[in-house]
Amino acid sequence: MSQSGQLGSATGSNKGKAMLLLRLKITVPRFDNSDLIKGYSGTLIGRCMNPMMQDMNALLIMFPRIWKVEDCVAGADLGMGRFQFDFDEEEDINSVLQMEPYHFDGWMVVLVQWEPIMEPNYPSSLTFWVRIMGVPLHFWADTSFRNTGEAIRAVHEIDLDGGRVRLTLDAFKPVILASSVTASVTMQAAVQCFI
Repeated sequence: MSQSGQLGSATGSNKGKAMLLLRLKITVPRFDNSDLIKGYSGTLIGRCMNPMMQDMNALLIMFPRIWKVEDCVAGADLGMGRFQFDFDEEEDINSVLQMEPYHFDGWMVVLVQWEPIMEPNYPSSLTFWVRIMGVPLHFWADTSFRNTGEAIRAVHEIDLDGGRVRLTLDAFKPVILASSVTASVTMQAAVQCFI
C-alpha cells in the first residue's frame, strides 16, 4: 500500500515550470485501535540508513539467522527503507535488542521495539557505547563521564573501567566526534569520543 502519491501534474509545458503537487487531506474516524497497538507491541521496527545500498530482501532473511531466531520470527518490508519483525516471544525481542548497534551491507540499521509513534523519521534512534579519550586520571569519575556524555545526549549507562558512556543518538543528525571540556578548576582537556 502506498503511503503517498502524486495527485496533481503541471499544466501546459513543463519547460521552466515547477510541478504542482496537490495533497488530498484524509481524516480517519476515531475507532478503538487498542488491539492493534497491543498486537504490534511484540514487534521490532527498523530502518535502513542507506536503503539504496542495502538489500531489504537479504536483510529480512539474514537478520533472523544472525540473531538465531529464524524459526520464531517473521519479517516484512514496510517500504521506504523500513521493515518490521514480529516475534513469538518477548525474551527473543530482549535478546535481539541487546545486540545493538546493527549494520547490514556496510551501513547502519536502526532497530527499536515498536511504539505507536507517528513521526516521519521514526525510527531513527541508534544506541552506542561512546569511548571518551583524554580525561585526566584525577577527573576519572562518574560525574565527569556523565556530564561529557550528556553534552551529546542523555546517558543510559557509564562504564568507568572502559572509559565509555552508553547513549542514544538520532541517526539523522551529525555525530560530534571531538570537543573541549572545561572543569570547574583551572584544568582543560581535549576530549575525543569514539563510537
